[in-house]
Order: sequence, then C-alpha cells, then structure tokens
Amino acid sequence: MRNTKSTTITMMKGRAVRSAAAFIGKSDAGPDANSGPVHLCQGQLNSRQIKATGRRLLWKLASIIGLAVGPVWGDQTGALAGHVIDAESSQPVGWTTVVIEGLERARMSDAEGYFFFDNVPSGAHVLQSLHVGYREERFKVEVAAGDTTHVDLVIGYESLQVDGILIEGERKTPVSPLQAPEVVFSGSKLRQNLSRTIAETIAYEPGIAQRSMGPAPARPVLRGLGGDRLLMVEDGERTGDLSATSSDHAVAIEPMTTERIEVVRGPHTLLYGSNALAGVVNVVRGYVPSERPDGLGGSVTYQGESVNRGLSGGLTLEQALGPLALRFDSSLRNADDIATPHGKLANTDIRTGNASVGLSLVRPWGHVGASGSLYNSDYGIPPDPEGGHPHGISIDLQRQHLEGRGEILTGPDWLQRLELHHAFSRYQHGEFEASGALGLEFGVLQHNTGALAHLDRMGPFANGAIGLWYEYRNYAAAGLNFTPPAEEYAGALFAYQEWEHGPWAANAAWRVDARRVEPREERYSRRVGRIQTRDFAGMSAGLSNHYRASSTLTLGSTLMRTFRAPGIEELFSEGPHLAAYSYEVGNGALDSERGLGLELFADYRREKGHVHLAVFRNAIDGYIFPKNSGERSLRRADLFLYQTVGERVLMHGAEVTFDWHLAEPWKVAGSLSYVRGRLTDLDDEPLPRLPPLQGHLGLTCEPTEALSATIDVRLAAAQNRISEFEEPTEGYAVLDLSSQYYAQWGGRLHTFSLTLENATDAVYRNHLNRVKEILPEPGRNLRLLHKIFF
Repeated sequence: MRNTKSTTITMMKGRAVRSAAAFIGKSDAGPDANSGPVHLCQGQLNSRQIKATGRRLLWKLASIIGLAVGPVWGDQTGALAGHVIDAESSQPVGWTTVVIEGLERARMSDAEGYFFFDNVPSGAHVLQSLHVGYREERFKVEVAAGDTTHVDLVIGYESLQVDGILIEGERKTPVSPLQAPEVVFSGSKLRQNLSRTIAETIAYEPGIAQRSMGPAPARPVLRGLGGDRLLMVEDGERTGDLSATSSDHAVAIEPMTTERIEVVRGPHTLLYGSNALAGVVNVVRGYVPSERPDGLGGSVTYQGESVNRGLSGGLTLEQALGPLALRFDSSLRNADDIATPHGKLANTDIRTGNASVGLSLVRPWGHVGASGSLYNSDYGIPPDPEGGHPHGISIDLQRQHLEGRGEILTGPDWLQRLELHHAFSRYQHGEFEASGALGLEFGVLQHNTGALAHLDRMGPFANGAIGLWYEYRNYAAAGLNFTPPAEEYAGALFAYQEWEHGPWAANAAWRVDARRVEPREERYSRRVGRIQTRDFAGMSAGLSNHYRASSTLTLGSTLMRTFRAPGIEELFSEGPHLAAYSYEVGNGALDSERGLGLELFADYRREKGHVHLAVFRNAIDGYIFPKNSGERSLRRADLFLYQTVGERVLMHGAEVTFDWHLAEPWKVAGSLSYVRGRLTDLDDEPLPRLPPLQGHLGLTCEPTEALSATIDVRLAAAQNRISEFEEPTEGYAVLDLSSQYYAQWGGRLHTFSLTLENATDAVYRNHLNRVKEILPEPGRNLRLLHKIFF
C-alpha cells in the first residue's frame, strides 16, 4: 500500500514542454547472417528473414526484461492523483488532458475532473493541462517515493491571462523554456488543423511550408530545409520510409489517430539525429503503452471533406488486463481526385489503412512492452507536365513495424530513469504506370536500437541525458533503375545537459556519428563514378542560452553545428524516376554535409498575449541536392537529367509570430516568415525550391467556453527569385473560416471542428508544389471532424 501525501503545486504560464531527453531509441542489432538482400520481385521476405527478425526482437525484449527485473535499488516511484477545477466557478472540469512533461505520459480526466498516474518517478515534475476553451497551463508538483501525491489543477478560461502563481503562497516562478518545442499541435488545435497528411496539418505555422507533388506525398519544409535535413519521427523513432529521398515518396505516418505533433528545434534535436539543422517533427502516438488505464477508454474520430469527397475515420482503445496495458488503434482514409478552381487534378486519389496493437507489462520499477503496426497506402502522382508519364503514376506503399520498449524507473541516485528500445521496419513501395507496368520498386529493411539514460540533478546541472544509437539499413531497388543494392551501418553517442542560474538558462548537446555505406558489389559507372564502400564520421553540437531580462522579456540565441552523411540514393542512384519527373544520377564522390547555424530571438509576454521574433543564418558546406543539368537523358529523352551535387549554401531569414487578446471575447493572432538562400560557389545562384515570404492573420471569437470561431487569411508574396529551370509563382491571399464546439452527451465528450478552406475558391499556387504548372492548389473545401472521447 502506498501512503498518501498532498503537496503544493505551482501553476506556470507557458507552452507545452517536451523532455530534453526525448527518446529516439535505435538499434545495435546488425543484419542476420542469413538475412540476404530485399527480394523486391517476390514482394515479400523469405521465411528465414522473418524468423531471424522475430528472434532478434524477442532477444531484445528478453534483454530488456532481464535488466528490468535485475538488481533494484529500492522503490523510487510514487502515484499522482489529481482533480481539475475551474478557476472562476470552482466546479470540476471533465475531459481534460493532463500530460507529465518529459515522461511522454498523458491521461484524460473523467467527467468529474479526476485523473490518476501510477509509477511516476519520484522528484519534481511539470504537468500540463489541455482543454478546449481553457489556457494551456503548467503546474509544478513534487512526487515522493512510495506516496500518492494529491493535487488540484486550477485552470482558467483562454481569455484570462495571468502570470504563473504559486497556488499556496503567492510566489511567482520563472518558466524554463529550454525543452519547449517550437510548435505543439494537440487537443483542439490538432483537431482544427487535422488534414490528409502530417505536412498539411502543420503547414500554416511560422517557418513551415510543405513540399508537395499532389496531396499524398506532401512533406514539411522548415526554414527552407527539407528532405533528410528535417527529421520526421514517430514516437521519437525514425519511420524507415523513403519520404526524405524524393518528392513523390509519402511519409508513412497517418495523422488521424495522432495524440500530438511537436516541432522541435535547438540542441536537444541532437538526441534524435545529427542532421536536424532545420529541426525535428515528432508525431506522438504511444504505440507501446507506458501505464495502465483505469478501464476501457479511447476515442472515435470521423472526418469528411468536400474537395475530394474524402472520408476518414479512426479508433483508439486502451484497456487494463491485470498488470498489463493494451492499446489498439486503427484508421482508414479514402479520397478521390482533388478539385481545383480550374478542374480536377487527375490521379491524386488516396486509399490508406493503418492499424497497430501494443501490450506492456507495467510494474513499480517501470514498464516493458512491444507493439506491431501495419501501414498501407495507394496514392496517385499527377501527370508529368513535361510528358514523362502523361497519365500519371500510381504508388502502392506498404510498411510493417515491430518495436519493443522498456523504461526502468529504479536505479542509483544519479539516474532518474533508463529507456531501452529496439525497432524493426520493413518498407516497400512500387510505382506503376497507367498501363499497369511496374516502373520502379524500392525496399528497405531497417533495425534501430538505442539506450538513453536520464540523469538526475547534479549541482547547477539538471535534466541531463546520455545515450547511444545504432542503425542497420538494407536497401534495394528494382525495375527501370540501375541503383545497386546496398547496406548501411550507423552508430552514434550523444549527451545533453541543462544549466540554470538566476535569470540565465542554457542547454547544450554533443553528438558523434559514424556511418558506412556498402554496396553489394563494387563497379564503375560512367555517370555516377566509382561505386564502392564509403565511410563517413563527424561531430555535431549545439548550445542555446536564454536570458530573462524582465518579467515580460526573454532574449536568447542558439548555435548549432550539424553533420550529415550522404545516403545510398544520393551516392549511387542511376535511372529514370518517372514519378519524380526526372532521370536521377548519384555522385559516388560526395563528401559529408556540414552545417553551422545561428539564431537570435526575443520573446515578449504580457497578460494579454505575446510576440516572438527570430532571425537566423545557416551556412552549409557540401549541401547535397539533385541539380537539374538542363540536359535530356539519353535513355529517356522525355526526362531531364538530375545530377546529385554538393555545393556551399548560405541561407538567412526571419520569423515573427504573435497572439493578443482584444476586448472580450476577441483575440488576434498572426505570423510572418521569410527565408533566402544562395549557392555561393555558383555565382550566388538562388537555391532552388525555397518558399516565398508568407504568413497568416486570424481573428478568433470565443463567446463561451465550448464555442469558438476563427477568420483567417493565408498570405504569400510572389516568388521571383528562382534558380535556373524553376518557374516563378504569384502572390496570393486565401480566406479560411473555422469553428469548434464541444459538449458532454451521455457521459461522453463530443468535439466538433468545422473548417471552410479557401472560402472564395481563389486560384493560387504553392511554389513548392512540383505540379503547380498543371493546375492550382485545391479549391473551396468544407471539412467536418467529429471526435468522441470515452
């Protein structure tokens, strides 16, 4: 039996804060001796590969369990019971999401506002509350080992702005912003913006654009950087897909059953990878449950939209089975061709299915669990404006994913907790021409293993972490392609630390990476050069500091040095890629890419709102990208030849974002972002595919706690600063209308989000859309989402 203990909590104003040691979990398990290459023509793994993969995963899980039930230094966990209360009426606030920041654990309060967490590491924690119509609050709480700590979370309406106050004692407490994601999509914000892809869901935040080639393969671009310079991870783990390598390849993450989406920048991105100069997009889903629910709970989501006659739905279930926690989610998406003001954009339909199941053993020492997931998507790529494929390409994508996770909460005093992780993914997609002929097929087998130790406070240092990571990747391509099959081996060691003193706060990270790219056979190609084993190694580091100049103003800077090794496709690709409208040629002599980035920022906060301003400069040596040579391929005269090159690039830009409360019940919000880049070794030629000056301005009315409505205008300037063979785009202003409402019916929370995108059916073009020459962006779109929590 645990003792019970009440404790004083601190309520603080601020954004959602993610753990500095956001776990990415990777793998030290290399290929099995009998694995062999990916068998693309068969379209499946042989039985030996499947059995070998299963044996490795079971061995990893057994190792995690063995560590977990090994020597224990004593009970270092407690329980946390709470009640969410309205600040004005003192009535309970039901259906509030409560997050323990840094632990990636979240619970929803019941209809009476009560919530409970078990197996919480002892020590100081920060809770975040999320509820439609209320401010996102943060609360400090101290959890004692062996005790149940009781807390009351008093939350106020969104329209009320008060500085952080101590619930008992009236003492103001500064907020450490070191681990805070730049952007967090959760709760009502996620439901309002939820769209067909992750990229489209987050596209209208400052500094974020989306690269697209039709709706399905859209991928985010941050501050002009995309591809492999922007890591996209799911539960902190790389997805194993090929979305970073080509604009026609989709991200294998379905947004429908997502809990939240985080955009992370700064030093702690180095816990995810060495090449995150742009940042990290982390989609939090919780495949492996980390705690036992009170009973059966979950949510059901329905969504429909008019622009493509799209329908989608999702189901999430959680259930306790004794000491076990079971989680299941599934979603389906079906959409026809996109309608534009000039007609339908042919071959842009989407059919996607996704399902996962996870099971964990949850004990006082922590938890250990495993999950499996399937993701299948059939989507279209519009016809090539240059004639490479006049009827479009259809892509059939499949991904299977297995993972095991363990978290140990007991240990020596200097160790807060230890996370272990192993994942295996099998990815395959085929690109089919209109005749049904297979043009290209890609396959990837990937293993990731990692360990991350979260360190307890040591003197002035807090929230430290040290970890290691390993990845094995087996790649093959077939069809009209001469890219050789190859294997990649990568490993990394990294560390993170925070420091605070008075008005000053700083965080730093360091990471060293090594990668080997090993083709199955070595040979010479006239265009690619020598195809042979390549080894790369480099160091990355980051330092960020914050100075609280006053109660309303925070100043800071971030300095980042990053390292990126070229991938298999960039080194050795050769052949026509019809879906990407190109004949691709790699460069076997490429060197690694090294970036140096500096950001200066200021954050001004008052009771009525806040303003954030940032300026940045990124210098990248060996910037790797496919450059249009202007020549037609000798093998395919209808395709331009794109040669992979490494050039020096200089980029700079600025962002400003604000939100301000006007007279009740109105508030205004907006943002503006700009980035400019040039190839300094090529007579300062503009860097291709950069977004123009863009932003948005919105006015929101919240007449009641349960109802809100927003008028928003998306703005973009013309983009005339373009590279050779790139088309300019005109500026635009697009009107969007949206509203949200929630109610409790039958003991269930029902939320509704209604959005009218491009309300005036305006004709406009996204500069980063590869098919903008064919037809403009989607026309008027009415989208309705209904989500039920139980």
